[in-house]
Amino acid sequence: MPQACGVPRRTCPHGNRQTAEVQTARAVLGKPATQSELVLLRAGNICAEVAPTDGGRIAQIFYNNQELLVGRTHKEPVNTPLTWGCYPMAPFAGRLTHGAFSWNENRYSTLQSYGQHAIHGTVVTRPWEITEHSDTHVSMSITLDDGSHALWPFAGTCEHSVHVTPEEVKCVLTIHSLEAFPYQLGWHPCWKKPDSTHFAFGSMFEKDVDDIVTGRMVTPTDGPWDDCFTDVIAEPTLVINDVAISLTSTAEYWVVYDELAHTTCIEPQTGPPNAFNLISDNFLDIVQPNQAVRAEFTIRLDPSI
Repeated sequence: MPQACGVPRRTCPHGNRQTAEVQTARAVLGKPATQSELVLLRAGNICAEVAPTDGGRIAQIFYNNQELLVGRTHKEPVNTPLTWGCYPMAPFAGRLTHGAFSWNENRYSTLQSYGQHAIHGTVVTRPWEITEHSDTHVSMSITLDDGSHALWPFAGTCEHSVHVTPEEVKCVLTIHSLEAFPYQLGWHPCWKKPDSTHFAFGSMFEKDVDDIVTGRMVTPTDGPWDDCFTDVIAEPTLVINDVAISLTSTAEYWVVYDELAHTTCIEPQTGPPNAFNLISDNFLDIVQPNQAVRAEFTIRLDPSI
């Protein structure tokens, strides 16, 4: 069966019986991998390619040799680091208005990476360091800032762990802080356009004329969406090429983006976009000095009935 986006289907690289140790032989622990290196994880019918150098993301997930994520080489409509794979978002998720926010009576700024705004955190395009790996597990680490304080004004590190079992892919994001600061954690999976989706939420965030979340809750509308939801009634599920995908997370907020013909993104995050600038502190999480905070995201895969 041909793959979506007009690209011939690839089979799981583990079909050639190369283990994760062989594939990552050149990826020395504690040093960034080079661009050509992938960590390959496999359990049962599930295979995952993890790309430490490309923002610590899952580059592809296979189930019975079916590709489920939009791949690195896709060409529609544009190909940027924000449009493929499943990448972690930290220390904020979604859009941050003007790349700036106020906290504790101080004004802070980060890099404007999306026009006049910042988007999806500071770790999306930077190489992560492999800290441990096996045939079914990899852990990676990165600093939240690059040393310039232009990306993020606070000291801390982020760890992304990916673990594959015969039933699921489980991701864990952890921030280790050296000082107090506001934070968000999340994932941005770019799924191939599903044959069907199902989810239900009790609330949706209102957006202003510039598509910025206001903090006001409204009744969910019909799609297409580029919106943030909360109060989960039915967890998100998708069907892609006879593969049933069930998504669960410890995060309470979900962004759904399905305006493009070739992909649907269903993104768990610990707070809504622009949470640092919302009037209500109900959406703001603070990590304390020398504290670790974490979020989990589980992708369960089954044959579609």
